[in-house]
Amino acid sequence: MSKKKRIGISIDMTPMVDVAFLLLIFFMTTTSFKPPEQVSVALPGSKSEVHVPETDTIILTVNKEGETYISDEDLSQTNLVAKEDLVKAILTWRARNPAAVVVVKGDKEGSYGNVADVMNALAESKTLRFNLMTDIKQAEDSDKGKGGRATKGKKKSTRGGKH
Repeated sequence: MSKKKRIGISIDMTPMVDVAFLLLIFFMTTTSFKPPEQVSVALPGSKSEVHVPETDTIILTVNKEGETYISDEDLSQTNLVAKEDLVKAILTWRARNPAAVVVVKGDKEGSYGNVADVMNALAESKTLRFNLMTDIKQAEDSDKGKGGRATKGKKKSTRGGKH
């Protein structure tokens, strides 16, 4: 009997690499990232575990200068609102999306009176349920020395209500 020599099989991997790079390029070019915030505020820390929904939110932002901005969750429409027009603006935005969750973001270095004015405007517009946005990282960094564990800056909110 004669021994048959086995012939090695070679598979060309070039087409598979091409497809992988095409998919990578496709996902890189079609991915939309969250736009930078037009109004950035330093949020106060908290230990609450209620997370802000990704969609159907109305965000009221109060910066440290006391200016109030109203926007939606993707921050595509951010409008500066005068204090005297705040109730009307809240009612208009609530009429667009009645099921939207209202989130109040106040700068920790700003005056409490400015945030209180926003909460009064919410009460006048019959929006009695809203969330106050805080930052987990800052609250848990103070617990590091006490054996607490720190997480990287997740945004969350605390329930607000009648005041």
